[in-house]
Amino acid sequence: MAQSRISAIVSSCSESGEDSSSLDSLPNDVVAGILLRLPAQFLHNSASNVSRKWGEISESQCFINSHLLTHLSECEFLIQDANKVQSVNARDLKLEETDLGTKFHGRISGSSDGVLLFNKSSGSVMDLYVANPVTMQILKLPSLKSTCMISSHCSNIARVSSTGEIKVIRLGRDSLIGMYKWYVLTLGKEMHWRKISNNAPKECDPASYLSFVQSLSVNGVVYWTNSSWITDPSVFAIDLCHETAYHLKVPGECHGQYWTLVQMGKEICCMNCGKDVEIKVWKLNDLHINEWILIKSIRFSSEISLLRGNFCVPLTWLDLEVLVLSVYVGVRNVVVAYNVNKGECRMLKIDDVARHTIFLHTNSLIRF
Repeated sequence: MAQSRISAIVSSCSESGEDSSSLDSLPNDVVAGILLRLPAQFLHNSASNVSRKWGEISESQCFINSHLLTHLSECEFLIQDANKVQSVNARDLKLEETDLGTKFHGRISGSSDGVLLFNKSSGSVMDLYVANPVTMQILKLPSLKSTCMISSHCSNIARVSSTGEIKVIRLGRDSLIGMYKWYVLTLGKEMHWRKISNNAPKECDPASYLSFVQSLSVNGVVYWTNSSWITDPSVFAIDLCHETAYHLKVPGECHGQYWTLVQMGKEICCMNCGKDVEIKVWKLNDLHINEWILIKSIRFSSEISLLRGNFCVPLTWLDLEVLVLSVYVGVRNVVVAYNVNKGECRMLKIDDVARHTIFLHTNSLIRF
């Protein structure tokens, strides 16, 4: 509703050439309150066309941060295969094809506060790019000369909310000593890769994490899940604010069974998965002392036959109440959006999700 009204103002002003002084006369807090309700893409395209004041407010760093926090729950998840990138938003759960695959270089490696990390392989070299799909800002990162190509799941991006810094982490092999090291780069004028300190726990040896699955970037921390879920129920995490590594054990109830890490807004959660199980959700309450807290238990309604008797793996949360699951039905798997409050589910038309990589993403006006 608010967006359509502002759109009408933009159209009216541009067609009639009407002076925008009446719009500029509104108090700044009133203007900011209106703009906070609008999508990032609309603000980037149209706010400055309404009036100069509206453009200045929407471009201020304070407003950009507030807008991001306001719209964090309005996330979408991106589904990427070899040929295209599709998205599903939390409002209508519609699957739509995006132009991310054609506008930007390579494949997505991570997402944080609206900023995406892309990787593009060329021979033995992997180039990394940072981009904001809303503002169309794109930046190629310096190459890491002392390394051979490492799998894309060994790189990710994180925005540190306390400082506003955007950092990229990647795994590299030092050709001089033949050892794997974690390298970090902070976006800015003088960008360079630097090694993370070696004072990490011995369980955090980078070489042991080459087989880990796709990482998650949540609230300034990047998490890798061990691919040996049952035999080694552990998580490797790097806090990019302090550039410190942690080795975590998942909740005891998950030991000896299948489990996964799932992003839930600004929180990271551990969830068990399987057939005919009550899915429990543990939130990581304290990274430093490996403390998990049980916050929710989910038992599917008996009326939903698709979720009964089949192996269910949580993928992500949308709008903090819609749980997206991969459900293995016979020899194929389907993707289901389950509203945990209403007990309703909808099947999404995603073919062979096992061949896809999935990222939770929020559109924002963040600049770098």
